[in-house]
Amino acid sequence: MHVVLVGNGIAGVTAARHVRKADPAARITLVSGEAREPFARTALMYIYMGVLTQRHTWLYEERFWEENRIDRVVGQARGLDSGRSILDVDGAAISYDRLLIATGSTPVLPDWPGVGLTGVQGLYHLADLDRMEAATVGVSEAVVVGGGLIGVELAEMLRTRGIRVTFLVRDARYLPRTFSEAESALVAEAIRAHGVDLRLGAEVERIEGDDRVEAVVATDGERHPAGFVGVGTGVRPSIEWLGDAVETDRGVLVDGALRTSGEGIWAAGDCAQLREPPPGVRAIEPIWYTARLQGATAGLGMAGRARPYAPGVFFNSAKFFDLEWQVYGQTGGEGADWEWTDGRRSVRIRHLRGAVIGVSALGVRLRQTVCSRWIAERWAVDRAVADLPAARFDPEFSSFVAT
Repeated sequence: MHVVLVGNGIAGVTAARHVRKADPAARITLVSGEAREPFARTALMYIYMGVLTQRHTWLYEERFWEENRIDRVVGQARGLDSGRSILDVDGAAISYDRLLIATGSTPVLPDWPGVGLTGVQGLYHLADLDRMEAATVGVSEAVVVGGGLIGVELAEMLRTRGIRVTFLVRDARYLPRTFSEAESALVAEAIRAHGVDLRLGAEVERIEGDDRVEAVVATDGERHPAGFVGVGTGVRPSIEWLGDAVETDRGVLVDGALRTSGEGIWAAGDCAQLREPPPGVRAIEPIWYTARLQGATAGLGMAGRARPYAPGVFFNSAKFFDLEWQVYGQTGGEGADWEWTDGRRSVRIRHLRGAVIGVSALGVRLRQTVCSRWIAERWAVDRAVADLPAARFDPEFSSFVAT
């Protein structure tokens, strides 16, 4: 059996590992148009910051691929003939028995006037990092647009080079659909503490320049000089190359076991879209933890050990400069909050009809197993609050429950 995996991000690599564990005899080919060595995409920022080299971001050393007999092909997937089970990689035909589509996402740039100028870009691929490296040489001022995690990463990267950063965020407070008012204030303070000029309630009218960017003009008329503009306004699944080979919507449509409409074809990671997402689960979830779990599920399915995709309690983590964030379950929408803060850190427990449905922690490390149990077992909020000492991971995070 020949298993071909298109995309060597965490979803594709995890799937390859699980195929090999389940089927020692399978032939496995990992295809990527980006790099021969699979790498940790979340670590790209640290290459620019000088903390890591590209090799430091490799998921595995060279011997791993040899020992596990996983072939790697560097080339761009151009098309798929699902009827004949043939993948087109830069004009070369690769036949398969099982196929995984794990081609990830690509940055979405709004259609502002001037968005095509040199020095205006998003950040997702290695090529984006190379472009940013070249575009910021000699730059003293930059603008970042978009308050999501990519926007924060771009701002932090630029500040490590001593570049002055104006950070334009459309909402009146920081990520209002994600954070409470107290949390938004903590994050905004953390960003500003690192020398970033955070402008809330600011939108882009146009980008000015000749061949390359010179400034961003906001809708309030203010002109922000910029030799570089980083755009973090979202991503979209990279599926254009598929044509009509499988059914798609915003992403590749998959069933509860991550199978597509094509015979012997699965999809996982940022490009996969669940036809019937479980309660509390988004149809497309472009985060690392989701991609890893979907890769494992798809890999077992391709090896003949199909199982339902069972994401369990949602979890994600990130950093806003040096302010760490953990989130579990559902922390927005219907419900009420129990919330604690000392002005530097915060813990928020979201509850609905008395039962815990989500947890958000800023500047405090909590144990994933404990928080997930509160949500999965629908603990009463008072019981979870009393159990907070068991959830604390930081030794310096002493009891605050009575506060």
